[in-house]
Amino acid sequence: MQDIRRPTMKSPHSRPGARALTRSIVLAGLFSLGLAQSQAAETDYPRQPVSIIVPFAPGGSLDATARVIAEKLRDLLGQPVLVVNRPGAGSAVGARYVAQAKPDGYTLFIASGSAFGFLNLIVPNFEYQLKDYAPLGGVAVYTSLFATNASVQAKTLPELVKLSRERPGGLSFCTTGVSGLNHLQLEMFKGLVKAKTGTALNVIHVPYNGVAPALTALKAGEVQACALPYSTIVRNFEGNGIHNIAVQRHERLKAMPQVGTTGEQGYAEMDDNEQLVTLSAPAGTPAPVIAKLESALQTTMKDPEIVKKLNDLDVQPTFVGSAEARKWLEKDVTKFSKVIKAAGLAVQQ
Repeated sequence: MQDIRRPTMKSPHSRPGARALTRSIVLAGLFSLGLAQSQAAETDYPRQPVSIIVPFAPGGSLDATARVIAEKLRDLLGQPVLVVNRPGAGSAVGARYVAQAKPDGYTLFIASGSAFGFLNLIVPNFEYQLKDYAPLGGVAVYTSLFATNASVQAKTLPELVKLSRERPGGLSFCTTGVSGLNHLQLEMFKGLVKAKTGTALNVIHVPYNGVAPALTALKAGEVQACALPYSTIVRNFEGNGIHNIAVQRHERLKAMPQVGTTGEQGYAEMDDNEQLVTLSAPAGTPAPVIAKLESALQTTMKDPEIVKKLNDLDVQPTFVGSAEARKWLEKDVTKFSKVIKAAGLAVQQ
């Protein structure tokens, strides 16, 4: 008998083209599901507590500022907002922690100034730069100043420059730490003096670990001059051991109207040295999350109670949006990167 076999019927999914099509449909479905879940997470943000990382120990002005801001953000976001201190290596420990965090809006970074944008130049093995952070906005401004011991016969910057050259051995000039912003401001001043007069400022840098020991040393006459952040303590010591001779800003401080600006004394380049206090998230944080946090910060800074609390901390409350904050930081990073390199402070990575 003739062997009659039916032709084998292949499943349409067994054909190569069909299999590829099926895979594409499945992958597209999974992608759409993942995208939908991601968008839902962004829309529902926040669904858990948010942490603000402070790169210094508790008790300082930045820590206090963070706690005031966190209090209001908690009410606006409907979730606990925790202030977590991660000090060490200047601000590098906290800055690294945030740069490495998941970019989901639950780990934020508060910084006074742009130092976290150039830590890669001054901290060994620190690889992160400003591009690794997403600024959310600025909430306050810190002002720095130059001060002398009350016995020093120099009441202006030009007089201080002149005295440094006349005094045998020069002047001892303190800051709040090696490679900190006050140190960089001193190095910037030294560079400007040399450029404008052709002769170096004759000073010996004496770094202290923070504001309190630097101010104590200045008041006691252990050093003749100092670059310091403005505070009520500094203001109250005016005429009581120290003399404030210049504020690094465009306008005089209302609290110390008798103290001239750096620009009024021939060093206008230093008027831009005010430090913007910013909050940032890790780079890659979704745009809707950044927008929600930026809006919350703006609302926070419209609250009269928050403004009063920050004024009481001797910071100048403000609000600077995300885009403007990034421009401010980029300008500062460019400026101080040049100062670091010119002063020979850059480390080999």
